[in-house]
Amino acid sequence: MYASKIIFFSTKFNEVNVRNGPGLNHLLLYKILVKGYPLKEMGEFNNWKKVQDFSGRVGWISKSQLSRYKYIITIVPNQYLYKFPTKNSKRIAIVKKESLLKIIKETEGWLLLESDGVKGWITKDAVWGLN
Repeated sequence: MYASKIIFFSTKFNEVNVRNGPGLNHLLLYKILVKGYPLKEMGEFNNWKKVQDFSGRVGWISKSQLSRYKYIITIVPNQYLYKFPTKNSKRIAIVKKESLLKIIKETEGWLLLESDGVKGWITKDAVWGLN
């Protein structure tokens, strides 16, 4: 047996409904009110994806509300963004826990991220949302 690849999506819009089943007739559990929020795929039915967020909440979202753009959420408090992918380089920003950042580039152990026009490197072990 082999493990299937973990796939992440992000929300395509600033308001996305999460339901308790695949279909508009299912109960609305909560709304995600930010574009780019990363979600892990847990299953699929017709045009719906069963997803999980970084805190473990599970629900269903219409595929039309999801994007393949890669974003992460920081899971470690007060991480630094570095100018280069090494902890010896200049620290250019502090990132608070549960910050949402767009992935620009990946290297071994590091991610180049962007938020509000600021770009910098962070270690992969400080984030959630990677394939």
